[in-house]
Amino acid sequence: MLLARLRWSAFGLRGRIVGAVLATTAISLGVAALILLPRLETSLKNATKTSLSKAIGANTSDIQHLYRIKFLLIPDAAVIPAKRSAASAAATALVNWQTNLARRLGAANVTVCAPVDQNGNCNLLGQQDPTTRAAITASQPFDDGQHAFTAPDGVFVSFSPDGSTVRAAIYLKKAEAIVFVRGSLKEVGSAVAAVRRAFEIAALVAIVLTILVAIPLAGRLVRRLQRLRQAALQLAIGGNVGNFPADRARDEVGDLARSFSIMQRRLRQQEEARRAFVATASHELRTPLASLEGMLELLADDLQGEEPDLEDAAALLDRSRVQSRRLARLAADLLDLSRIDAEVSLRSEPIELGELGRAVSAEFELPSASRGVTISLVDDGRPVWALADPGSVARILRILLDNALRVAPEGSEIRVSVRSSPEPMLIVSDEGPGVAQDERALIFERFKRGRETGGEAGFGLGLAIGRELAQRMGGSLLLTEGDGPGATFTLRLQPTEAPAADRLASNAGV
Repeated sequence: MLLARLRWSAFGLRGRIVGAVLATTAISLGVAALILLPRLETSLKNATKTSLSKAIGANTSDIQHLYRIKFLLIPDAAVIPAKRSAASAAATALVNWQTNLARRLGAANVTVCAPVDQNGNCNLLGQQDPTTRAAITASQPFDDGQHAFTAPDGVFVSFSPDGSTVRAAIYLKKAEAIVFVRGSLKEVGSAVAAVRRAFEIAALVAIVLTILVAIPLAGRLVRRLQRLRQAALQLAIGGNVGNFPADRARDEVGDLARSFSIMQRRLRQQEEARRAFVATASHELRTPLASLEGMLELLADDLQGEEPDLEDAAALLDRSRVQSRRLARLAADLLDLSRIDAEVSLRSEPIELGELGRAVSAEFELPSASRGVTISLVDDGRPVWALADPGSVARILRILLDNALRVAPEGSEIRVSVRSSPEPMLIVSDEGPGVAQDERALIFERFKRGRETGGEAGFGLGLAIGRELAQRMGGSLLLTEGDGPGATFTLRLQPTEAPAADRLASNAGV
């Protein structure tokens, strides 16, 4: 058990988060060091080279004064000039000139090579001894003199082959000499090393701070996820879970917690709806089934007697048919709900609302006539086209007419209006008692019914089915304000153009 806990702690989400953060930090710092430090060294070297070039340009006049020194009188290194001689004075003047120029240019040393022949070759002053000259040339290559001799301005600045020295060669035509300037780049290396050490210290501090921040952050994140996990497991196994733990953080875990809370509320609503359905359906089914069973038994008694009571049998048969229709209507409503919940795709095609309204209204001629109610269709005589599912639109209109017929008083009128502006609409208005203000939103919920039902029991499913079908078609079903008493329901649909054949027929006057 202890080993399992250690493995979980090391390789669980918390360990992976901390490891990923540390790895990312270390890799980022390593890549930054690999990229920045070489660039820093190159930049510093280039800056030193540029500074030397500018210093040479600023001291051009002093460099040109070399021609005033009679440096050609300086003998070989093996010969010691006599004191107070011309050679001694020339050597002293050359040394002073070299020292001052090196100080002004910020260089390590300055060397003069003269005289220069037509090919740019010359000898180092004071170092005519071949062995000594070879040693100096090996330690400080003077190949840049040829470049200065051929350069337009007589100046060539570069780095030594090993990159440890910045050097300049200056060809002085008037003096027939080449001046070699050498500057050390050790300070650049020292600066880069200091930056590297500072970078290593900063990287170590960054990693420590990352650990100090990542571990508590990962722990808090894991604890939040564990609380959600426990609540989800309790909900999955049917445990008693009140609410998902509240998480007000504005991050993905907080969004997940809020999504779980929404899911829980919807599950509760669905559970409440299921229980309400079971209670309502069992009650609604029990009553007509019990009545139907009792009436069938009485009908059997009437027909099996020696003298059948046909009149009473006919009355029982009519009442049985009423209960049978009621059961059929409940079965149809439940089937519609199952299709809506299963998200069965609906058709989407142009339909003419006036024609559909007349067809559905005709289905209610006999029921409306038996109640003394008139159903009329109101339109402007022009076709109104909508993009919808014909069966679903007809189902919604049947629901609205059936509800209106239940509450419409005798001698009243139910109007079915077809309009095209601002969008295709079917409007059903009755002259019944209307809908109370506190029930206007309630009547569109499943298994919810208003108080005014016209004395007939229902299931509270019709308007809920109608609204959900309308929304599935991209429209809406609303309870709107009418011109007179009663209730007015408006079905709004998506507009569309008439099919090509109908447009041609309309243009031809058919």
